[in-house]
Amino acid sequence: MQYLGEREIAFDTSSIGFPSIQGCRAILLLTAGGLFGFHLSGNLTSVKNTAFVQFVSGHPQGGAQRALYVAGKVGFTHTTLDEAKAEIKDVANALGYTGPCYWVEMSHIASSGIYVQFDNFQNTSCVITARGWADSSDKVPGNLGAYAGANRAMALGSAPAQMFVNVSTVGLKAVYPAKVS
Repeated sequence: MQYLGEREIAFDTSSIGFPSIQGCRAILLLTAGGLFGFHLSGNLTSVKNTAFVQFVSGHPQGGAQRALYVAGKVGFTHTTLDEAKAEIKDVANALGYTGPCYWVEMSHIASSGIYVQFDNFQNTSCVITARGWADSSDKVPGNLGAYAGANRAMALGSAPAQMFVNVSTVGLKAVYPAKVS
């Protein structure tokens, strides 16, 4: 299990969690070998997109791309769903990916931060769950540990001193993506 803070990219064979998605997007690429995640904060820039593409293409499990998911809130980062779809297409194009892309709308989960988790289902699809996020109960010392860089990278900037090593699954509810291409 990998938990990704802002600007982090990682690979895991089974699960990737995205703490505190509010104005951010959780980008998840499913391949035959596992899951590649990117916690995109702010706008998708060419630097951030290139960092994700280089991480995927340089990883031994980066081939055989099967599905691309993006979770976020329309109306918070993007004014319209069309803007969100355009961003998904930018990521797919940069990856050279032509398969199915999905948008996972998160605004109905909570008005503020959200925790979203993608669990690999037989390298064919993802089970996606989410719940509201509260720094006061989720960003606590027991959920944080020293930053460890195995199968991880930063899209921009330096690594934080601490990273999430645990997040409660209490209250997670299934969410369903909508196919956008």
